[in-house]
Amino acid sequence: MWFPTHLAIGYLLGARFRLSVWWCLLGAALPDLVDKPLGLAGVFPAYQTVSHSLVGLALVAAVFRSPTSDRRTTASLAFGVGWLSHLGADFLQLTLDGRTAHAIGMLGWPVTHWSNPMVDGSVPGYTDTLLSAVPFLSEGYLSHYLTSASFPLELLVCLVALALSLAKRRRERRSVSGRAGR
Repeated sequence: MWFPTHLAIGYLLGARFRLSVWWCLLGAALPDLVDKPLGLAGVFPAYQTVSHSLVGLALVAAVFRSPTSDRRTTASLAFGVGWLSHLGADFLQLTLDGRTAHAIGMLGWPVTHWSNPMVDGSVPGYTDTLLSAVPFLSEGYLSHYLTSASFPLELLVCLVALALSLAKRRRERRSVSGRAGR
């Protein structure tokens, strides 16, 4: 899934459920911020491993399980919602794009196998080169991604999040200027 879409979903969930948007954003971003560098460095043969799996989710839940205050509990909940949204969004995207086996493999890592689209040939023209480290610089990946079943949905989610964020800022500015005029 497109990284900005993960952020958009984190924002929307935080705003909708009145959770800390920043903690939701961090939870939504962290799986890619952990796994992509590990894959690029060759630590794991794939780009969705430990932090994209149920094993990673269990580790995160264990870390945040012992709350010491209401504030930490609230932050933990928002972070967990963001993290779960990341896994769910990637699962949905892979399934919509006809790669359900990859989606299941991702969640079941390390018990199940998850391959690397940069080297397994599942994305035509997308090869493991320096340019493919940044997906939008790889011509094969870009054309595959823009024509995928999930791309219109991802674009819509990003546009909705952007529109809601701008509307919120506009309301806040009006509120501040209204108070200043009193």
